[in-house]
Amino acid sequence: MRVRHSRQVTAMTVVVEAVHAVKPLTNTVFDRWVEWYGNEMIPAMTRNGFDLLGAFKRSSGPAGEDLLISRFESMTDYERAGASLRKDPGFLKSLASVGSWSVRESSKLAVFVPYATEQRLERALAERPASPRQYMQAVLHLRLGGQPAAYEAIGRLADIVDGSGQGQLVTAYETTVGQRGELTDLWAFPRVPDLSYRPGDPLAELMVTLREAAPEESMCFLNPLPYSRLQ
Repeated sequence: MRVRHSRQVTAMTVVVEAVHAVKPLTNTVFDRWVEWYGNEMIPAMTRNGFDLLGAFKRSSGPAGEDLLISRFESMTDYERAGASLRKDPGFLKSLASVGSWSVRESSKLAVFVPYATEQRLERALAERPASPRQYMQAVLHLRLGGQPAAYEAIGRLADIVDGSGQGQLVTAYETTVGQRGELTDLWAFPRVPDLSYRPGDPLAELMVTLREAAPEESMCFLNPLPYSRLQ
């Protein structure tokens, strides 16, 4: 049973982000991959201790990719779950049923950051929208020593967005094994936000502070797969 905390996940909690690039790049192949993953991999991961938070299809950026976010109470739990999965008879049998596709997997380890409170994440997990929400992943690259200012600025931004009712910060994590100085924010919107160009920025002062701490940022739209807890 996962231990609950009052507001914030401890720094010991491990976040694993995995990306699968599935080829050939056809909708038919990706559909078969999703069907296989949902029927075979998700049950195997669940029974071996993976706490899968979200599973998404990347709707912008590289084609034919999914993105999964899982959490573990500690590195020990992460290593134990992986070792258990690799010895799971059902998992090993399911690998033999993999279809005629090729898959390249990449992953990184991360930890939750202070403004990514458990309250935000648990609220998003508990919500059951009438239709799946539109998600956006923002990846920021921090300057050396920029973490405190970035945390403060994005925390303020998250409060503003939450208060507007137009979207919400779901969670955020900083890479520890992989690209260092990499900060990932996951946002959810009831629908695709208005992307039309509008000059000016009502949050200009806040963004100046953020850009001093995180001069680079890229964004990708994500859409939940059927077995995602975040919908």
